[in-house]
Parts: sequence; structure tokens; C-alpha cells
Amino acid sequence: IVIFACLGFYLLGKIRFPHDTPMEKVGVGRFFLALISLSFAIYMIPGLWGAPLKAISAFAPPLYTQDFNLYEGEVHAKYTDYEEGVAKAREMGKPILLDFSGYGCVNCREMENNVWIDDKVKQILDEDYVVITLMVDDKTELPEVIEVTENGKTRKLRTVGDKWSYLQRSKFGANSQPFYVPIDHVGMPLGPSYQHDLDISKYVHFLENGKKEFAARKDGKPIPSLSSPSAQE
Repeated sequence: IVIFACLGFYLLGKIRFPHDTPMEKVGVGRFFLALISLSFAIYMIPGLWGAPLKAISAFAPPLYTQDFNLYEGEVHAKYTDYEEGVAKAREMGKPILLDFSGYGCVNCREMENNVWIDDKVKQILDEDYVVITLMVDDKTELPEVIEVTENGKTRKLRTVGDKWSYLQRSKFGANSQPFYVPIDHVGMPLGPSYQHDLDISKYVHFLENGKKEFAARKDGKPIPSLSSPSAQE
């Protein structure tokens, strides 16, 4: 905000450096550049209080990470651990939306700040699903290193991000984010996955299909823990 405001005032001649020559008048091109710069600065100001800035949502940090946030329209997962979220979903009798994301994922921020904040999408996510967000670039060290076999080779999972990335690759055959997939209480997909697409109607259709499939199924044996021998196999 400060940079673009200063740029706008500089272009208008309100801010001068010692080596600048005095400006007698502002040209048309210079005026419009200043207007664009100042308008952009003003546009960003509500973001200080948590308002979603869709034009730059891909580059802004997640809304829930802000210390001062007056905006209540955002959606973010209540669970960031797979097994904890699945246990809660089983208790509540709701389907699960797995959200494979990342702190440095530009497309993830676009989806969250353009699609998830839509009233219809927000209602479905809040009321009908248990959302679990798994950050594949989380650098938190695991209590114990997990050894897994992947493509005939032994790999060591050292961080939380490694664990979730392996889960995505091994179970869903994908390695890109954002990656959304609805699952039941035994970890089985309720339909096709969904990736970066800002079409809200498509996303609503994707969520509704997951709900319908979940309603048509019966729960079975819980999926093994990722750290168990059966999961590693």
C-alpha cells in the first residue's frame, strides 16, 4: 500500500528527490499511471482488516494467518491432521473433503479466496463436510521418521509435509496442489478429484456429487494409520 501510494504521489509530482527537476505540469500518460497506482493502493486497504482481495488473492497469505482479521466470510479447515479429521467426521456422520494444499501454493490461495468464500460453497463446506487441509510443504519434524516403500525404493518421511505428500501420491496418484477429493470414513473417494478451476458452479456440483455418493454408502472398516505396516505396504 505504501509503495503504490508513494509511486502515485511521485508521478503526480507531490514527492520529489533532490536530483529531480521541477514539474510544471503532469502529462496525460503520467496522470493515468498515477491514478492506477493510487487506485490500487486504495483497493488494498480493506485487506488490512481481512477483506478478500480477489485480484491479488493468489499472492496474499491465507486469511486465517492474519493477526487482525474482521472478515468472517472465509473458510478454512478445522483439521490439519488426517486421522484426527477422519475420527471427527465419523463421529459427526459427515463426508470428508481432503484438501492437499501448501503454504507456498499460489493456486491454493486463489481457490480459497475466490471459490471457498462464495456463499453457496461456504455453506456446503461448513454444514455438510468435515474439511481436512494437509500442507505438503509443512516443515514440522515428525516425532519419528517413517520408512515407506515407493516405486520399489525405500523412502524416509521426516516432516509432516513429507507424510501428507506421500499420502497424496500413494493413495490418489497425484502430486500437484490444490487437490481436493471427497472421501468416506474408510478413506475411499466419493467421486473424482478437483483441482485448480475457479468456476464456482463446477465446484458446487463437485461437492454435491460427493454428498450424494456418501449418502448411498455404508461405513466399513477404518483405514489403517499411515504409520502402520499395512499402510506402508
